[in-house]
Amino acid sequence: MPICDICGMEAVTLYECSRCGAKFCDECGDPKRLLCYDCLDLESEEGWIEEEWEEWEEWEEEDWEEWEEAN
Repeated sequence: MPICDICGMEAVTLYECSRCGAKFCDECGDPKRLLCYDCLDLESEEGWIEEEWEEWEEWEEEDWEEWEEAN
């Protein structure tokens, strides 16, 4: 039986991560997106950082002053 690269357990079916190439089982990733949980976490972190950065870029000095007064 094949062994999952993520959890090390035997699995009937393994999928190959489209990002890193790791072989993962149903429990260790998203078979529909072909991403292991490590790459899913990385993808969500990258998306969050990018989203946060875009929000900060849009703020003008007045926005910061309003925010400081509110907090």
